[in-house]
Parts: sequence; structure tokens; C-alpha cells
Amino acid sequence: MNKPSRRNFLKKSIAIPAAYTASRVGGVSMMNMALAAGAGLAPAAASAQAAQCGGGAKSLVCLFLAGGADSFNMFVPLGNGYGEYRATRNDLAVDENDLLGVSDARQGEFGFHRLLPSFQQLYTAGDMAVVSNVGPLLKPTVQADVGNIALLPQSLFAHNTQQKLWQNAAGNISGNGAFGWGGSMGVQLAQCNPNAKVSAMMSAAGSNTWQTSRDGRYIALSPNADIQRMYGYDPGVATWIPQSSRMATSVRLQKMLELASTQEQSLLLKEAGDVLSASKDVAQQLEETFDNFTQIDWQPDARNALERQLHLVARLIEARESLGMERQLFFVRMGGWDTHSNQNERLPLLMGELNSAVGNFQTALGAMNKTDSVTTFTASDFGRTLTSNGNGTDHGWGGHNFVFGGAVSGGQVIGDMPSYAKVGNPDDAVDDRGDFAGRIIPKQSVGQYGATLARWMGVQEESLTAMFPDLSNFGVQDLSFMG
Repeated sequence: MNKPSRRNFLKKSIAIPAAYTASRVGGVSMMNMALAAGAGLAPAAASAQAAQCGGGAKSLVCLFLAGGADSFNMFVPLGNGYGEYRATRNDLAVDENDLLGVSDARQGEFGFHRLLPSFQQLYTAGDMAVVSNVGPLLKPTVQADVGNIALLPQSLFAHNTQQKLWQNAAGNISGNGAFGWGGSMGVQLAQCNPNAKVSAMMSAAGSNTWQTSRDGRYIALSPNADIQRMYGYDPGVATWIPQSSRMATSVRLQKMLELASTQEQSLLLKEAGDVLSASKDVAQQLEETFDNFTQIDWQPDARNALERQLHLVARLIEARESLGMERQLFFVRMGGWDTHSNQNERLPLLMGELNSAVGNFQTALGAMNKTDSVTTFTASDFGRTLTSNGNGTDHGWGGHNFVFGGAVSGGQVIGDMPSYAKVGNPDDAVDDRGDFAGRIIPKQSVGQYGATLARWMGVQEESLTAMFPDLSNFGVQDLSFMG
């Protein structure tokens, strides 16, 4: 290697963020917490306990509704509770005739918004549960605690922090709470995939906190481009380029990667070279795998970004046995849910896209006979305020979430529904004057929600308290929505 080439490689490597190393090859990115920047990093989010493998393959999909979804208009109380809901929500309230009725044996009648018929169908079939009033919590929290900041999660109502707390399942971004609970699961469950040639943690929505860990990588795939080997890495690609040029480029790149791995290089440079090489291998493996599978009988709507992401996830689930994967973890994201203005116009559009993507995804899984082995759950920054700001809603705290799949104990509401009252509401996170704020205090924590899903995936009990730092503060640690 000549010195100018070496300097160029070093300069490009310096541009890699300290928190992550990432390389994109043919629509594939490898994401990893940079060990070179490891000084002062928290310990691994979970100790290396044996996971419960076997019993058939399982896939878990995190569907993140970025911006803070107004789930209070997605799932609405009917009967005696509807009048109180309507009085508080005022101009935001969904008309009773626009609700698709369902029932809960313990809490009575409810309705999904008319633009969520796929949700109603899944719930009625017993394949969806509504997990009521979930959010980040340090411990069980009541209205009297709201004035004591030491008892509350970090930076309530702020998008960036709350997204991280949801994806870390912690009350503070520190220690074990610095890593994603999906990433912690991936580390635990890696032993269930001894024959996998690539990571079984994959994102169809780029980088995310949920899949980060100190000890494992996840793959970010583009739902908008075919997976293919990159020109230059493989001399067998782009045969229209003269063979001598292809071979020379391949040799130069290989020498650069070898240089990066030599003893005298920094840990960051070694990690960058390793990630670059891994990206090449992943692209080749996935391209070859997809060549052996026909496209599933579902042409996603090109205008629906979530549908394209879930279509890619469905293809990877279809190929999981071929990829040697017994446990898979996926991340998808749908943005646009920060409805401060024009909510009555914007929310229906969002729900229509969400409904289509989820419905088509579940239909595709059914055609593959994989419905029982795939569980999808929603998450979001926070719920919205019950009250209108005049044209929309502001940032809230607790909100409803939806978990669905054949293994879900569906057709029920998990946890008590919050009060919608404007006067004397015990669930309201009152403002500084003690007045009604319209922000609902969660009754169920993200840790309880996540731990229930982690158990289904095979994570052992002794690992859960490290994976979910605040879980031990809750008497109920399994919300019982998984069969």
C-alpha cells in the first residue's frame, strides 16, 4: 500500500461516528456499537445466560410509530365511557358511527377507528391484543409523584429522549439503559442461530436505538433497492467492465481491508475494516438467498413506505430457515405522527397507510403458514394530549399499543383503560398549578411490555432485570398477552 492510499483510507475512516460503525454495500448497512470508542461505555445490557431455543423458529417485529401516535383516537371506549371521551376530546373526538365495535370480557365495549378494519379483524380473530396506557416509567407512578422529578423518567415529552427510552426500555439513558432491548435480545438469542451466516437482527428503516448493543451487530437493509454485491468488491459483478479493471479494483480493496486489520492500526480503524468486510459478505449471502426464493404474492404499494418495509421483512421471514435463523428481530418505522396541527386531516391518512401495511403483511404471513411464529408490536415516542390545542394535539405520556400475531392471546385489552375525565382525573399528569393537563400517566411500563415479548422469544428470567433496568420495581413483570 502506498502512503497516499493509506492516508485516504484513514481520512475516510475518521468520518465514522464514534457511537456507530456503519458500512453500506449494495443496499446493506452493518451497524455496530464501536468497540474502539468503548472507554467509559456501559457493560453489556444483559449477561450471557443461556436462551431458551428450540420449539420452532420465531420472529419479532418492532413497528415504531415515530412522532407520537394519537392512539386515543385509534382505539376508543364505547358505552358509558364514550360520553366522557367525547367531552374531553371535543373537536378531536371520533364520531361513534365511525368506530368498529369490539368487546373486552372485563372492560366492556370499544371501537377501532373505521380506517383500521385490519386491526378490528385481527382483534376479533383473537390475534391482536390492545395493551392499554403504556409508557416509560421508573416505578409505578401516581399523580402525587408528578411534582417530584426524581421519580419520573428523563426528559418527559421530548421526542428524542422518549424515543430512546422506549427503545431502551429504561427510565434514564445511562448504564444498561444506554442500549436497546432489541439489541440485548439479539445478543442473548444469537446462540439460537448457530448456523446463521449473517446477523438475525435486521432493520428495514435504517439506524435505530432498539437494536443497538455493545456486543452485537444489526443489518440495515433498504426496502427501496435490491440487495446486490457492490462493484469492485466482487470481480464477478459488473462484467461489462474489463476483467483487468475489475480484478485490480478487487485486489486494491482487499489490501485496504487487510491493512485496516493489522496490529498497529487503531481499534476504530480495525472495527471499520471489519464492518466493511462483513457488509460485503452479508450482501452476497442475502443476494444468493433471495435468488432461491420467488417473490411472495404481494406487490407493496410504492407510495406506502411502511408497506415496503414490511414486504422486505416478510421476504426475510420466508427465507429464515434457509438463512439458518431460529430467532429473528426486525425494526420498521413509520413517521408523521407528530400531529400538532391539522390532526383531523392527517391522522386518517396515517391510519389508512398503517392499516393497509399491517393487513397485507399478516395476509402474506398467513400464505406462508408463519402467522403463529411471528409477533409484531407497536411502539411510539409517547401518547398525545387528550385535549385539543385548537388544531391538533401536543406531546403526552402514556398511550395504547397493539401487539398481533398467531401466538398473541388476543381479543382482549391488557391493563385498565385510563380515565378520560376532565375533572378529578386520577390518571392525569397535572401541570405546575395542579390543573388538568390532558397527559395520561402510564399504568404499564415499557419494561413490562418488552419483558413479556422477550420471554416469548426465549430470553431467560435471570437476564431480564439486566435487559430491563427498572423491571424489578414492578410487582407484575409479565403482562400475559403472549400464549
